Amino acid sequence: MPDSRATSASSFAFVAALACALSFLAGCGHSQKCDFDDRPRDDVWAAVVQTARAPRYSDWIVVQNEVKVDEASHRVTVYRDLRRDLVEPGLDPRREEEQWRFTAQVSTESPVAITFSTPDWAVPSHFWRQADHFFGQVRMRLGEMGPVTPAPGDPMGTAAKPGQLDPKAPGHVPAKPAQGQLATP
Repeated sequence: MPDSRATSASSFAFVAALACALSFLAGCGHSQKCDFDDRPRDDVWAAVVQTARAPRYSDWIVVQNEVKVDEASHRVTVYRDLRRDLVEPGLDPRREEEQWRFTAQVSTESPVAITFSTPDWAVPSHFWRQADHFFGQVRMRLGEMGPVTPAPGDPMGTAAKPGQLDPKAPGHVPAKPAQGQLATP
């Protein structure tokens, strides 16, 4: 006859391992970091505070936005309540709601970096989307403050430089190519 203590201990170990695996997969607490080595730390900090206090979303309505700014440690803590109504053809309209609690910490060392983190449970892809949105808003605000040098490896790094003009006027139609030739863009 099996020992009941050994069976309960092994089942407890199994349940504990399963709980750890599920919490890992479910994503309890996340962190993502983005370097801003092309800007001074004070500019990055100002953009982080602006982004936290005045969020801009194209597809969400900000219902509540509570922000705590810690100037000494260059950290903002945000609680944000978002809502939107989705209307898709053939489906009933539905309301989506998201609540986010996160911190954004600007590093003290060089290169300047922002660490965006949440202590809450979140689907990892939803967290990454929120972090990318926050970093994009910081970059946009830095752009409003002045020119920004794209980070190395940035796919938008080959975009037009300020003051660079398109050689063709808007509405320009290229000449029709000769038979068997390709048209110029």
